[in-house]
Amino acid sequence: MIKNVIFDVGNVLVDFCWRELMDDLKLPEDLKGVFEGTVFGSHWWGELDRGVRDEDEILAMLREDNREHCREFDLIWSNRDKLVKPYDYTLEMIDALKERGLKIYLLSNYPKNLFTLHAESGCFPFLDRVDGKVVSGFVKLVKPDREIYEYLLRKYDLRAEECVFLDDRADNVEAARELGITGILFEGYRQALGELERII
Repeated sequence: MIKNVIFDVGNVLVDFCWRELMDDLKLPEDLKGVFEGTVFGSHWWGELDRGVRDEDEILAMLREDNREHCREFDLIWSNRDKLVKPYDYTLEMIDALKERGLKIYLLSNYPKNLFTLHAESGCFPFLDRVDGKVVSGFVKLVKPDREIYEYLLRKYDLRAEECVFLDDRADNVEAARELGITGILFEGYRQALGELERII
């Protein structure tokens, strides 16, 4: 019996809208393809998520990799409070699950300082509705490493077989399944909600 629903945050509960931010800042369209590889999908962004290395050091590496576009990178970084926004469905979905007696948890790869900033900026209006959270930058563990899933289960005394996990990355979902957690690959709200309804 499913008692707990575990959500990834980015691209599941909030839109990671860096492309939209670039549009708002009137940056060149072709720069999106560059920054997708050198910033937001880069090894260094993954290191920000992991939270082991000093953030200033990682930012220096990001600037070095984008030295031809340093001004544009710095402009984005100075507006990083606008990198995410909650989806319209998020609060309603969480409230509906809570009303059915389900516990809600977050398991997210997210840089520590960025998570704190986004929480303070009102990007996570659902935080006071969840029963617990594990964020990579705070615990220095990342998905899909099994240790971060085990950390969540242990911290909140959860049984894997009583949990369902929703994430937009297949490798993260598969890692949860390997621990006995039911996994749903999040490809869109209606698709994921339909699968979740069938499971619970």
